[in-house]
Amino acid sequence: MKAVKTGKQLLLAGAAASLMAAAPLAAESIQTGGEVNVVTVYRTLDAVTWDSQTWNWKNSHDGLFLDHLLRGNLEYGPRGRNVNAFTNQAFIPYEQLEGDLAESWEILEDPLRIVFHLRQGVYWPDTPGVMERRALVADDVINHFESIWASDRRVPEFYDFIERWEAPDDHTVVAHLNHWHSNWHYRLAWGYFDGIAPPEWHALDSSERGNWRNTVGTGAYRLVDVQSGSRQVYERNPDHWDSIELNGETYQLPLNDRVIYRIIRDESSAIAALRSGRVDIMEGIRWQYVDELKRGAPDLVWREALESAGTYVALRNDIPPFDDVRVRRAMNLAVDQRAILEGLLDGQGELLEYPISTAQEGYYTPIEELSEKGQELFDYNPERAKELLAEAGHGNGLRFRMQVCSCSPYHMDLVNMLEAYYSAVGVQMDIQAMEYGAYRSMMGHENQAPGYMINNGAGNPLQVLRKTYLAGQTWNPANHSDPYVDEQLNEAIREQDLDRQREILRDLNVYVLEENVPHVWLPTPMGYSAWWPWVKNYHGELRVGAVRPGPIYSRIWIDQEMKEAMGH
Repeated sequence: MKAVKTGKQLLLAGAAASLMAAAPLAAESIQTGGEVNVVTVYRTLDAVTWDSQTWNWKNSHDGLFLDHLLRGNLEYGPRGRNVNAFTNQAFIPYEQLEGDLAESWEILEDPLRIVFHLRQGVYWPDTPGVMERRALVADDVINHFESIWASDRRVPEFYDFIERWEAPDDHTVVAHLNHWHSNWHYRLAWGYFDGIAPPEWHALDSSERGNWRNTVGTGAYRLVDVQSGSRQVYERNPDHWDSIELNGETYQLPLNDRVIYRIIRDESSAIAALRSGRVDIMEGIRWQYVDELKRGAPDLVWREALESAGTYVALRNDIPPFDDVRVRRAMNLAVDQRAILEGLLDGQGELLEYPISTAQEGYYTPIEELSEKGQELFDYNPERAKELLAEAGHGNGLRFRMQVCSCSPYHMDLVNMLEAYYSAVGVQMDIQAMEYGAYRSMMGHENQAPGYMINNGAGNPLQVLRKTYLAGQTWNPANHSDPYVDEQLNEAIREQDLDRQREILRDLNVYVLEENVPHVWLPTPMGYSAWWPWVKNYHGELRVGAVRPGPIYSRIWIDQEMKEAMGH
């Protein structure tokens, strides 16, 4: 790796390709081809939109046809060093990144810039009505970032640290920075909005960009069929540049011919599809079904990990009654979070997992290390909740509207429990259960309810604090605003000493928890994935970027002989 000294710390520049060869498989014949059927962690949701100019968070999950500049190196996962399960929604330590479209990268000074060296021999496929087959060039990457930044749907301040782009040649992309941004790699190279699409696609009008038939990318797959509420079908891209070495031989990726996302909104139907072998992999299984599946399908292989999205009720800090911190504190004290964890989740989860998660060592502060007023937020104290409500002028109780997504079984279970807890302290809820599209459109809208239950990705510490608590951000449904928080976040963004940055973010997390209390914190459940043993070269990984599974699925092959021998 190349190190460039900047400020107090050495900033690591990226290394080309993987750090080690793929872990060898047992002596078995690799069977390329075949079909992988997946009930994904987002099994209840169709693609939100195919238009990346809308800044859709789910784009990386559905865009198996897209490549990014960088990605997580799976050799740090179960197949190699085993230091990262690759289940987190959007947290990959910098040292665990490898090149994707960028074969290598470096950080240089005078002027401050990030230089991406693109792979040669990468091609856009022929896509009728959009473009003819041609090579990827540096201007394509620049056009992508400039096009989405021009959108009126962009996340505020997301690319403000970019002064300008430059393409010195067809395979070099330079991002000139107007100031250092310690989270540049998440924002530019492996995050939610940087799956690179060509200029020909960006030039289409919005309705054409939203048409799945026009999707195009350099990724391992091409999207060939979409049936709303049923499936999304991806077939191998014969032009894909990537390869893998297995048992001493090199194989072009993807190893399979087809990946099918099965959209199954009914939970019991999804479980039945896995049990019967109609699907090969199911992600995001709730604990309630684990024992049943282990009895009914004992050959399944399992992985467990805390779900990587924190669950909470965002209380509108900008409008009554929740503009009063005493009311927000009372809303926490009125809920028995430990009873939810032990009862609804059978103890399989974590009380405090958001905004900073337990996986983020050095940033996370356990409940027992919070101050007394921080710890009490996780203690059930309905009498104190009533006192606080009375102090705030709500001695006779209050009524508020709560929006919740019907797409989430956990939300629907929780909202019924919350209704009972709040009723006991004189707080009445008007529950508005909504399908995902309508629910998501309410977030940040003037018609967003005073209470908004949300699962929000616990990504890397800097970005999760920014998106949740920085004033004016898209994913800040509490409308939280505090000049001190804004100031500290901006200091952390520019801080080049990682120890100092970690200290700022750790203290800021505690400050928001204890002082501002913008949310009602709720337990984060354990999630499970299961797959049949005929699914090979797979270890339960979910993401190599922000909700991006493509390079994981492309490495799977199906042992058809084993599948047939097992009666499927």
